[in-house]
Amino acid sequence: MKNAVRLALALAALALAVPAAAQHEARPAVGLGVSITPNDAFLGVNQTIELYVPIRIAPQIRIEPSLGIFSSNGATDRRDFTLGIGGFWVAPVAGPVDLYAGGRLKLNFAHQSTAAASDSSTDVSIAAALGGEYYLVTHFSVGLEGQLGYYSHGTVNGDDDGLFTTGLAFLRLYFK
Repeated sequence: MKNAVRLALALAALALAVPAAAQHEARPAVGLGVSITPNDAFLGVNQTIELYVPIRIAPQIRIEPSLGIFSSNGATDRRDFTLGIGGFWVAPVAGPVDLYAGGRLKLNFAHQSTAAASDSSTDVSIAAALGGEYYLVTHFSVGLEGQLGYYSHGTVNGDDDGLFTTGLAFLRLYFK
């Protein structure tokens, strides 16, 4: 009897895995996404708006270039331009849910000027990332990502370095 139950459970798991894998292969290959940093959004902190381009280069491999821009005017004029790249291993969990793990590398080119002086510097960050994505429909997903990383800021952002953790919420729209 125990063997029959085990066999039934194994067949049920296989039956559920096949549709999930088939749906995963049918996922769109290219999209456009935006990230939201929940803590900063709720606190009203100004931050860089980043656009992401998820590109599935293999059924379980995705690269995700990103571009960010921040600008503020006032007594201090501030501009940041951020270029990034992420690489991820993607695995289907169940029907509309994917999990992914990988890393992100970002370069931020910062410029700040006041009436008295101006300064420019480059910031670097590298982070391990773990996230999940839920497809509301075939071409639209929402997701969450956690990061643990290292940053090195130039003079504009404090001339320091250290470790960081952050969480992001994503909205992604896929085209094909």
